[in-house]
Amino acid sequence: MVDGFAEVVVEIALLATVTQRRSDYRPNHKHPLTGEFFLGGIVFDTGHIDPGQTARARVRLITRLEDLDALLQFGSWSIWEGPNHVGHARIIELISRKP
Repeated sequence: MVDGFAEVVVEIALLATVTQRRSDYRPNHKHPLTGEFFLGGIVFDTGHIDPGQTARARVRLITRLEDLDALLQFGSWSIWEGPNHVGHARIIELISRKP
């Protein structure tokens, strides 16, 4: 059951092994403690990120409330596209959350 939402400013690091630039999109996010995946649309401040680079973005996280609390406290997670690990996210600022 999904009952937690948060909008955060993050720093995204896209792995150099990724072959193409990424624009605003919605990859899989992997919880660092539980290993479960959760939803989160990414909107880059500059509109995109190139392989091997870092960029600021806003992410709207959608997950179970207990996972959201742990995630916000931990402060970072990995980003996946299907079975491929493509990057990392680190929270810079919490903008809002519900509940």
